[in-house]
Amino acid sequence: MANGLGNGVAGAAAGGVPEALWTGEDIAVRLLHFYDEKTSTRAITRLQFVEHVGFLLFLKLDYERSQRPGRFARKSVAPEGTWPRLTDLSGDALHSGLTDIMRELDDQAPTRPDRRIAAMVFRDAQPWDLGRMAELAKLISEQIDPYQWRLIPQAELGRAFTIMLRACREDIDRKIDTGQTLTPFPVLSAVVKVLEVGPEDTVIDPACGTGSTLIAAHQALQSTDPAAIAGADLDAQMCRLATLNILFNTGRPFSDPAPVRLADTLTHKVPVVRADSTLPTVAICNPPFRSDGVVPNATMRDDFLAYGDFPTNFLQHLMVTLKSGARAAVFLPDGVLSGRGAAATVRRALLRNCDVHTLLRLPTGMFHRKSVKSNILFFTKATPKPNGRPVTRELWVYDARTGNHRTDTGNPVVEADFDDFVAACLPEGSERTESERFRRYTVDELLEHPTVTFNLQANLAPEIDDFGSPKEIATEIAVLLDNAAAHFREVAEALP
Repeated sequence: MANGLGNGVAGAAAGGVPEALWTGEDIAVRLLHFYDEKTSTRAITRLQFVEHVGFLLFLKLDYERSQRPGRFARKSVAPEGTWPRLTDLSGDALHSGLTDIMRELDDQAPTRPDRRIAAMVFRDAQPWDLGRMAELAKLISEQIDPYQWRLIPQAELGRAFTIMLRACREDIDRKIDTGQTLTPFPVLSAVVKVLEVGPEDTVIDPACGTGSTLIAAHQALQSTDPAAIAGADLDAQMCRLATLNILFNTGRPFSDPAPVRLADTLTHKVPVVRADSTLPTVAICNPPFRSDGVVPNATMRDDFLAYGDFPTNFLQHLMVTLKSGARAAVFLPDGVLSGRGAAATVRRALLRNCDVHTLLRLPTGMFHRKSVKSNILFFTKATPKPNGRPVTRELWVYDARTGNHRTDTGNPVVEADFDDFVAACLPEGSERTESERFRRYTVDELLEHPTVTFNLQANLAPEIDDFGSPKEIATEIAVLLDNAAAHFREVAEALP
């Protein structure tokens, strides 16, 4: 077979590599090479291509699992024989056939409970344009149908899909209407370590994007319960991709309840929960860094203390909806750490209602095409003290930013970049100690500032500011202007 990949035993005998020995990197390279060489890249974006690979793999795996012998067979969630019929189609018939399959499985009130995941995978899905059916037929006949995908190790199949999604960063960044971004896995790995995610936890992400946060949590959970993670997003395409990403990485049965739901989290007074309504013990969230669009108000969220931009509101949402003892990590721009108005109100309430224990200042330039300086705030929900004193006793600030400009292409972050941070947060057999990058602030020091700022530095020598490229500077100015405009709108609306 081409690229040295074979088909089961026969493929191995013919000189190919059997599916059981495939690696995620090999699979991703082969499929992305097909996109570059055999599709019209002007007509089909890389994201649309990867999404369709996900659709086809879902249908192929569903069929393969239904054909297993005896008690190992699983009932197909798609109509019986869907995959064989699809492989026989071309042109108009392929377009209409795939459209019919997508419409049947996009059933938001399914009479068959085993189709709840399929309903999310194919929600609002559409095939490529009619003129692209020759390319789709080649994708099916050359890259998907000849192989036994269920024989591929689960970790490698998941890695392949994750790699392909990360190759779509340009397309995902263009989804500015919903503020999507890709979070580097080394950062997520550090987050789940500091949160000490374990087998007894249930982890949620209320703005899950492509689901990378939930996959990182799943790997840390080491749990046999595939329903231990749950997410939501308001972008239907991201929900489809996140669901596929989770399925391929975790081996979750296609007949299970959907791990991701399409929802505007900020309009709900409850946290994202899994299908059996188990309350989360851990929340990890990298919300949109946006100040525009519809935000909650008193008619939707009378449990909110103030109404700010998206990251401020997501921070507040977790503060008020998580149960006592739940741990959280929220990505925030510098503006939420130092801003007045709603941001300051939320910071003060956070100290009173939660143990806000750690702030990680992330390297600059880490998010593709996003020059906004980012941070991760860690806290544990608690019961407010009867005497009104803050639950927080001290906030530790770790500076991974100074002298550390990163990009997701030429100079990406790696796990070693956060080894010292994890070790500082979780010292073996001793309490945390200050260092040149790690500093402690008492809650009284925080409350002394009129706005209770969290925009704090570690004990570092004066640094030369890393302003980034001219494009990054211009982008950051635009974001700051957006934030300023939002605050002026608040003032204007409050005036008689």
